[in-house]
Amino acid sequence: MIFGLARCALAASVAAALLVSSAPVGAAAGFGDVPADAYYTEPVQWMSDTGITLGTAPGCFDPDAPATRAEVAVFIHRMRGRPAGGAEPFVDVGPGDYFADAVAWMAANGVTQGTSPTHYSPYRNVTRGEVATFIHRLAGEPVDGAETFTDVDPSDFFAAGVAWMASAGITTGTSATKFSPDRAVTRAEIATFLYRFAGEPSVNVEPAGVCSTDAFAALLSAEADSLVLLNEFRASVGVGPLSPAVELDQFARAWSESMHASGQFAHSGGPYGENLAWWSRQAASPDEAAAFLHTQWLSSPGHLANMTNDRYTEVGIGFWVGAGGWYVTHVFR
Repeated sequence: MIFGLARCALAASVAAALLVSSAPVGAAAGFGDVPADAYYTEPVQWMSDTGITLGTAPGCFDPDAPATRAEVAVFIHRMRGRPAGGAEPFVDVGPGDYFADAVAWMAANGVTQGTSPTHYSPYRNVTRGEVATFIHRLAGEPVDGAETFTDVDPSDFFAAGVAWMASAGITTGTSATKFSPDRAVTRAEIATFLYRFAGEPSVNVEPAGVCSTDAFAALLSAEADSLVLLNEFRASVGVGPLSPAVELDQFARAWSESMHASGQFAHSGGPYGENLAWWSRQAASPDEAAAFLHTQWLSSPGHLANMTNDRYTEVGIGFWVGAGGWYVTHVFR
């Protein structure tokens, strides 16, 4: 049995590297909820093959879920090879956010102007009109095609993007006459748009598999147990409870997922107090994983300092489990 621990202070991180093995989940396009004959099967396979997507839970792509502005930024950035982006211009994007480099690069290259001069709104669902604008700018804003959809007015900010996408075969609309620009784009749709934009590269679709409906529930269960254990321990030493924060939870889970996908156990470099742990026992139940990792932190002075720091009021907790075992990230602020 192998176990790894790491800690970082609020102002700095101390990186620790521990290489572990990982393996992709065997399923259609690497995901069990992607059918072999859906319109988005080849696009998702391409995204999986090229590392553009890791899914939303072990073995699951969640094709019908709406995509956030953060997710779309990361997809586009990965498609372009993860280029450096420069300084972050938006106040709602921190340097430790998993999407920070992507948003900075998009801003520096004119792909996004944000939802205001100071905000990107990363956790807001992205509309089909916004996605059309991103992809159009990514292509250099070519002037091509006439608007064919009745729900797109020539004065709309996304009109040129939608017209070009239609003429280039990147979109066929949500019907013969509608584009539905104000509707949130789904993860299947953004995969399809980017795949067509890339020229529909040839892929070999993997055999169909199973996406367990319990996969995401297992992560949520472990995270909930971990929060209870953390706050019970804080109460036992006379420190007030920590409140969960959605954006911190998303950051923590994304980092745990990233460690699993890369096979590297290391700090995120984010601006938060951070505890990491890894347990190689993939077969452990969610409550076993939460309890074991919590117990290990109690024996480490550095981790304990983060867990009992009375200056922290919020926590983000993210678990991930796969062939490499259980990964957990706690971030504090």
